[in-house]
Amino acid sequence: MKTNRKLHISAQLAILACLALTAASPLFAAGDFLYVDTTATLSYTTFVGPTPIPGLGLTLPAAGTTFNAAVVTLNMPNLYLSEPTSRTTPMGAQIQVVAPLSPQGVISAFGGIGCDTADVSVSGKKPLTMVIKVPLGTVSQPVEAEWDSTAATVNTDTFASLSAILVKE
Repeated sequence: MKTNRKLHISAQLAILACLALTAASPLFAAGDFLYVDTTATLSYTTFVGPTPIPGLGLTLPAAGTTFNAAVVTLNMPNLYLSEPTSRTTPMGAQIQVVAPLSPQGVISAFGGIGCDTADVSVSGKKPLTMVIKVPLGTVSQPVEAEWDSTAATVNTDTFASLSAILVKE
């Protein structure tokens, strides 16, 4: 009987420790989760500046009593470059996550992919993940992924996603 009592007390202590860690950690304080994804094959070649990536935009809600910021993640694991416009200039593309109507003004994160070798017709697939924190305001606001390319077509296929976890700072 003593062994069962010790086991029962140990289990209670473990549960209390887990609850204490959960309450103290902002990681577990997320109130909501927003998510969009696409499995379409997409490409961009117009060279006119950052353009929204189809299917990778969402609307963040207004701040509330349980959350006042969003941690936004863009995941594009299958990016590649093709159709170079120059045989002497290496291909490249820029990707960004932008919140244009944040209460702090435009907030964005930039990343990119490239191919260091000129005269290549298709690059290998390259993963890209970006994370950005966006403060929430008194009204809902859009967040979207955008892309821009230089000397090539930027492509993605099979999967890409944009997600947001709403948190309290």
